[in-house]
Amino acid sequence: MRCLFVLAVLVPAALIPAGSAQAQTCEDRSADFETQITLCDQAFVAAGSQDVAALALAMKGEAQRMLGRFDEAAATLQEALTFNAADAWIWVELGNVRYDQGDTAGALAHYSAALAIEDYISAWANRAETWWQFREGRRCSDDADNALRLDPQYAYANEIKGRCLIDLGRAEEALSYFDTAISLAPGYQNAYRNKLAALADLGRYEDLVDTADEALRPGVVTDSNPAIEEDILARRLMALGEYADLATVAAEAKALLQRYPRNFAAVNVHARALLAEGKAAEADAATSEMRQNPDGARMEAIWFDTLARIDATLGRMDAAFAGYEAALGIDPGLSKTYARRLSELGFLPLSNAPAGVLTALRRCIDVKKTSCILAP
Repeated sequence: MRCLFVLAVLVPAALIPAGSAQAQTCEDRSADFETQITLCDQAFVAAGSQDVAALALAMKGEAQRMLGRFDEAAATLQEALTFNAADAWIWVELGNVRYDQGDTAGALAHYSAALAIEDYISAWANRAETWWQFREGRRCSDDADNALRLDPQYAYANEIKGRCLIDLGRAEEALSYFDTAISLAPGYQNAYRNKLAALADLGRYEDLVDTADEALRPGVVTDSNPAIEEDILARRLMALGEYADLATVAAEAKALLQRYPRNFAAVNVHARALLAEGKAAEADAATSEMRQNPDGARMEAIWFDTLARIDATLGRMDAAFAGYEAALGIDPGLSKTYARRLSELGFLPLSNAPAGVLTALRRCIDVKKTSCILAP
């Protein structure tokens, strides 16, 4: 899970040991975290005030979070709040711990507590992130705006604003925020990834591939996150599938599978190629992990469509119906494609809305059985 961005805090000189200006100290975020924790323990013991004690504990908690020791970090930060509950940054850092633990609601509550104390940019930006996780596009956008009000040059706030706008159906506008984030923080990998999402929403698939190629070019992203890089490659492959010839797409999928054998975008392309060759059983075997989705990965509509076609070809009609229904749930725009195919099969939907298409699909399955396949 992504660790949230946190603003640097101004650390009082009381935490810096006298006569050791060059020495590593509790507030030194460039230090190794284990050493920082030890130094913060020493700073806490030597603290001459409540505020200094709270800050030493908060810095220790942040270091524990960066080491992935979330329970310890939460306990340390809660102790820090007993010394100074009016420090917004401590509330934000506790929110970051909850976020990294997967407790998005808890993170939201702590960021809100910080904002009740101070008009704090990090709290606005990180709370926008939690609203985005809840798919609350309007609230996400409003909080991102508040972060940008405080600092229009905050790259992360620009990036999250772009994501909020995609959820609000404003992908064209989102592009400028992603571009701003990248210009402010060259090599900002997540901004590149989410720019691809905006371009996909706009149907600009060739631009998407060009942007992905830029993000993947050596030297552009200097500290690559492997999971984000894989996602960029997957989005690039899906975009290629919209306009490139089958041989090119198949070759790209094969190359991606060699690097990432569990990449569902590549698995999907491979399975559709097998279906086209009449090898439904092999396609079924190739997609078994995608069907089970043990890690709970985000599924694309086209992947459910592929699974549905495999099921229909193999006579698993109830599963096929469920697959088509899931595909429509993710991308209602598929209803027009399905309606056209159903009409060709003699089952004209009463409307192109997903509900009307699914009713016609059920009739088609009941009558035509395995012949009711909504192939492109």
